[in-house]
Amino acid sequence: MLRFSLTSVALLLQVLGTHGAKWGYTSSDGESRWSKHFPYCAGPTQSPIDFKTAKLTFDASLRPIVLENYDLTGHRDLHLKNNGHSFQVVLPSKMTISGLPQRYTAVQLHIHWGSKTNPLGSEHTVDSKQYAAELHIVHYNSEKYPNASMAFDKSDGLAVLGVFIEIGAANPAYDNILSYLSQIPKKSNGYKIPAFDIRGLMPQRLAEYFRYDGSLTAPPCYQNVLWTVFKNPVTISQAQYGTLTASLFASSANRATAVPLVNNFRNPHGVENRIVLSSFKQGVTTHMSSTCIRQRKTIFRKLLIGDLEEVIESRHLPKSATKLLYQEYARAELKQPVNGLTSTLDTASKRLSALKEIIQPTVAFGSLLQQKSLEIQQSTTAKSLPVALAEAVLPKLNLNSYLACKADLDTATIKYILSGRPRGQVDKDFFMLDPYLNSYTMHPWLLQREWED
Repeated sequence: MLRFSLTSVALLLQVLGTHGAKWGYTSSDGESRWSKHFPYCAGPTQSPIDFKTAKLTFDASLRPIVLENYDLTGHRDLHLKNNGHSFQVVLPSKMTISGLPQRYTAVQLHIHWGSKTNPLGSEHTVDSKQYAAELHIVHYNSEKYPNASMAFDKSDGLAVLGVFIEIGAANPAYDNILSYLSQIPKKSNGYKIPAFDIRGLMPQRLAEYFRYDGSLTAPPCYQNVLWTVFKNPVTISQAQYGTLTASLFASSANRATAVPLVNNFRNPHGVENRIVLSSFKQGVTTHMSSTCIRQRKTIFRKLLIGDLEEVIESRHLPKSATKLLYQEYARAELKQPVNGLTSTLDTASKRLSALKEIIQPTVAFGSLLQQKSLEIQQSTTAKSLPVALAEAVLPKLNLNSYLACKADLDTATIKYILSGRPRGQVDKDFFMLDPYLNSYTMHPWLLQREWED
């Protein structure tokens, strides 16, 4: 499982009361301090990340992003506002995207940038290369949730399109926003701007992109974003970039000293055991086939009830996990139960019930912690609450990601699975898990025949 401070796990339970806390991008309120008031920001699957092209996994099932009703020409005026962290353009609900697991409806767009003297302000990077700026177009899962507020903290609630911006030729489409920034210099300022074709802000080719599961890049840092970051950047001129970096202030109108709004980007976080997909082959050495889910279901079954030696010899698990399996295999050969306990039918049945729950779609990280916290507090005596929370929640999320071919198994997850292995006679009830595994798809848009056994 992805590593982070166990203290932050317990603090995640307090996040609902901290949305009003002050945050920014300066040394006094910057990202190193975010997790104090927004504990999700210390979570295990944070964004942005650095896209390492040598470690990308090509996935042939990734389809081009399809934009619907992005041309807003003739639409009523759009609301442009300065929220103290960036500018924001509120988008109409008729704007949607498809080509993702569900249909997503647009909410707003904004940009992250550097400064005039240091034009490096993109949040995501490619092989450590940072671009001048980065456009984010935020959408919510309108197929499943009635509005953005309901989707905001759900594990499948948000999807963001990211566009790299570099300095080069002028881009007239960006003037539809940049030419009005002087109307919203201070925090909380707003202004109505003419609607325009949002498609013009994006690269020509929408079929080439990076895809991964991550988070909001600013507080509250919810870990529920399906990221699509386009490979090819767009350009704006030096003059346009100057307007972007010199027009806005992070301070409100009643502040005596104006604070320039510059360098409003978050630094990349570790990918850890997440799998980063690409929709293009160029420069990508690893390929994901439609057999991935079948292979992982097989490994999962064997970890539960099968021959551990076969799993070890398959070499489909990380070295640390394989070492753990060697130890467990030796115990099994000597008929030495884990932790000195012999699994009973009752224990196995309880574990079966828990595993059925695991492989169902889960709620967001923090919500799952909240859901389990009371149960853990009531049953935990010897362990601290943060440790108990981590043991109960993180392996489940890791297993869910593993079955979806989005992450590798962590050793903590393998320990969790192995602790439910029956001793002696195989518990036939474990085979009841097969219908649940057979219904688990790597990608919802794949045809049944592409993944089924």
